[in-house]
Amino acid sequence: MVLNKSLRPLWSQSKHVTDIIVASRRALATTTASAEATTEESVSAKEEQKFKLMAGVILSRPPIVTPEPTAFEKAYHHYQSELYKRLSWTFPHWFYFPKGSLAENEYKRVQPQLTEDDPNVLLNRKRDEKQEIVFPPRSVQRETEESARIYAKIVPQPRKTEADEKNDITKLDRKLDRTLYLIVKKEGEFSDWQFPAAPIRKGESLEVASERVLLENGGEDMNVFFVSETPALYYKKFYKEDETYNGAKIFYLKSRIFNGMFKPQRGSQITDYAWVTKEEIESFVSPRYWTIIAPALSLH
Repeated sequence: MVLNKSLRPLWSQSKHVTDIIVASRRALATTTASAEATTEESVSAKEEQKFKLMAGVILSRPPIVTPEPTAFEKAYHHYQSELYKRLSWTFPHWFYFPKGSLAENEYKRVQPQLTEDDPNVLLNRKRDEKQEIVFPPRSVQRETEESARIYAKIVPQPRKTEADEKNDITKLDRKLDRTLYLIVKKEGEFSDWQFPAAPIRKGESLEVASERVLLENGGEDMNVFFVSETPALYYKKFYKEDETYNGAKIFYLKSRIFNGMFKPQRGSQITDYAWVTKEEIESFVSPRYWTIIAPALSLH
């Protein structure tokens, strides 16, 4: 066959494209066969490994009081307080102490008197400074039960509790400004510290199984709320010696306790339990377990 010289470049390009297509199809066939072989190997490997499905609960007690302010926050609040006093209106003593009354005379008697010749003084106050108010001393003889209640000093409750002083980690009334998490220690295969968990029974949903975990481990004296039906954490645990299962796959739901107490139940195999903060958990659990659960825990 004789080719027209003018068509030779086009024929050469067409042959080159055909070679590329053939090579691509061969490579694709090789890749597909390799992928199918790998998939078959992975499926056979999965069939060899059997894992027990389990439900776990991350039970937490949210903070009860606001956190202690930092040094910067204290300085900021002090600045705002002083600025508010500087820009606030002059104290209306005529509203609280009626004009011409004995109370007004006692109030004026204890106030520092400023000279009215100073143009910066108005209503016995320097306009470029905050007003300092001095109240007359209380008269116990004329004090009534109602006035005593009004003048009574407000004493806030201590932020440190008895459980904090004794470092009792089994109590919920500790670390009031932090989130506490429940961890337990059991006999047998789950002898390490971790969140409560138990196998999922046939026909149970994850939420129902998680509720049963709390009931069987901690009893009925708890008012809890499950945040979501979606697992917040997944953990795969491998067994060292077990003829039936190679390990367990644990799906954790988050839950919060509002009142009541966790009381280990008979048959739960719990040997110890603790309510601890995120930082304290690290010293209890294994390094691998801590690496997996840390992102799911609150910073405060």
